[in-house]
Amino acid sequence: MVRFSIGLGVLPLCAMPFDAVAQAEPLFQCTFANGKTVVLETDETGVVYRFGRPGQTPELTLHRLYDQIDFTPWPGVGRSIWEDLSLHNGAVTYRLWGALDRMSEEHELSAGLIVEQGEDELARLECLPDSINYAVFSFSDAYEAAGYCWNYEDFIWQEACE
Repeated sequence: MVRFSIGLGVLPLCAMPFDAVAQAEPLFQCTFANGKTVVLETDETGVVYRFGRPGQTPELTLHRLYDQIDFTPWPGVGRSIWEDLSLHNGAVTYRLWGALDRMSEEHELSAGLIVEQGEDELARLECLPDSINYAVFSFSDAYEAAGYCWNYEDFIWQEACE
């Protein structure tokens, strides 16, 4: 069963097991074939990224302000409606993506995580289809809820909206 949501949850910043923060609805969440999970939640200043095994302390937790995140909204063309969000941790980038196939009758949802260092791809993990908790445009919705708007001329999110 694929779950759709547009939740804006708040996560306290501490090393807690995944299950310990059950009151917040994630912006993005899925499980990979290796049994690990990625969770992305928002607060008023940015996003919290957690990666690891459910029920255990996350292997990696990052909090990034909205202006420290690279975010690409769907450009409005193509078979899929998609968006991706990249968080940087030193030289390593964690890129979460989600897509909806708008041309198929089933409108399949897909998502994943790509880990990169410079131009090198270190890992590519596809979410198990039945584990995906992501709604198309939820990354964009989170930015707009935080007061940002997309500048179509410069292709950037900005705080000063006209």
